[in-house]
Amino acid sequence: MKKLMVCLSVVAMALLTACGGTKSDDPEALDNALTGFTSCVQSSRWQEALEYVTPREADAIASSDGYEFKEEYMLAARRLPLSILRKQVTEVDSRGRLVGIQKAMDEANERTKMSAEQAKVGTNLKQMEDERIKRRLEEGKRVMEEEAEAASKEQEEIVFSNKLTDEEKRKYGSTRDLQAPEAFQDENTEQAEEEIYSGDYESP
Repeated sequence: MKKLMVCLSVVAMALLTACGGTKSDDPEALDNALTGFTSCVQSSRWQEALEYVTPREADAIASSDGYEFKEEYMLAARRLPLSILRKQVTEVDSRGRLVGIQKAMDEANERTKMSAEQAKVGTNLKQMEDERIKRRLEEGKRVMEEEAEAASKEQEEIVFSNKLTDEEKRKYGSTRDLQAPEAFQDENTEQAEEEIYSGDYESP
């Protein structure tokens, strides 16, 4: 009974190994798989490209219908030239299917994402500098407007303080012919001057 169980275990392990595929370092098989995969990707033959990938990775890469790649993997596969893939994917399974192609595409997407974020940071720095300059200009404009308003208000106060009141106008005459208060004499003097000018006075 024990021998039967051992035999069954060996057979099961062999089946699992055959289904999963063993890794191979056959350079010719690797190059053929990479070339076929890249050719299919560049011509948008996604379902054929999946045949060059191990089943486990193909399930992760493929869209829900299984006929093409997910969008993020489409972009990554097109970004990866054959020369880069040869450096990153170095193994195939026993059936000549690529091992590690998903990881290579994930890394390509991550690099693209980081580059986009770095570019965004550079844009933000310039935008922040532009906003800082704008704030300084607006602050300078506001200060100048406040100073101009204060100067205008001060000028108005000076002009207003120089204006005569109604009482002063009646006392001194019009603003065009001002007379100092001391120029006015009492009523007797004014009457005597009027008599002199009118000729109504007695000779001595």
